[in-house]
Amino acid sequence: MTTMQISRGAIARAAATAALLGLPLAAGPALAQAPWKPAKPVEYVSPASPGGSVDLMIRLTKKIAEEARLYDVASNAVYKTGANGGIAMDYVTQPGAGAETLLAVSHTNLTHKLTGESRHDWRDLTPVGILFKEYHVIAVRAESGIRDGRDLIERLRRDPSSVSFGFFGNPGNHLHLAAALPLKAAGVNIRKLTTVPYRSGPEAITAVIGGHLDAALVTAVNTEQHVAAGRLRVLTQTAGRRLPGFLQQVPTWKELGVNVEYATAQGFAGPRDMPREAVAFWEGVLARVARDEDWNRQLARNLWEGAHMTAAQHRKYYEDEFVKLQAVLSELGLVK
Repeated sequence: MTTMQISRGAIARAAATAALLGLPLAAGPALAQAPWKPAKPVEYVSPASPGGSVDLMIRLTKKIAEEARLYDVASNAVYKTGANGGIAMDYVTQPGAGAETLLAVSHTNLTHKLTGESRHDWRDLTPVGILFKEYHVIAVRAESGIRDGRDLIERLRRDPSSVSFGFFGNPGNHLHLAAALPLKAAGVNIRKLTTVPYRSGPEAITAVIGGHLDAALVTAVNTEQHVAAGRLRVLTQTAGRRLPGFLQQVPTWKELGVNVEYATAQGFAGPRDMPREAVAFWEGVLARVARDEDWNRQLARNLWEGAHMTAAQHRKYYEDEFVKLQAVLSELGLVK
């Protein structure tokens, strides 16, 4: 048998196998499909205004991808704020959105359809990956009569409406849940909590310092300068173990006897029908970001926890979180 005959036989067998499995058979290297890359400008869509953690994640991802020349097209941060993330969600789920469009996602995307603030939620997207987790704290002014986390729990068990909590955004969002989840586990009637939405976390903190509000539900880093200046005290944190720096002095909920750990996981998702090749491309981009030295310096500076997840891990994580958060929102009476 000649070499040509062997080659033809191998090709025939490969063709038969491909036909059996329903797979395409490449005619040769010249016809092999090139890896997917963005063919038009990339849009990183933010549901929040410039200046917060979402904006910083987008800007760093954009910067790292451009400097590493991971794509050859322009990229832009696009701000679609309002409706607790619903406007950004509508933008990404519109028919014209392509695989070059990425939405910065967090726990709000798990809940805002349940609360009636959007027609869509995470199930209308394609998870691409998670980059980090952000933890939350309850802070009171330095002169507050609430002594510590245990005192807070006892007060709320006796009278759930006796402490006013302020936070950025709308009821049922990730900050509201950062208190509702552990307080529910502590035996508090969370439906009777006194909650006051604000336009930003710093605005809620200002109200606490001014004595107009009892406690602020905010991300951990927002309290650092006020604790250092003696204006605030942090009662508890949602991390599984004490975060570094000034939070080394603050007990976790678990240390207070409440077996709850909670974080807002931040990452990206694309339109629902994003091709697998595009998902793989964006997974590679996020993996490159997660290894970047500048990115890891930002993690430490902002008290974030690196939590890089692939697209499959992202989807599984959201599936599990959705079940948990849906139960809490039902108890709060916020499911529409």
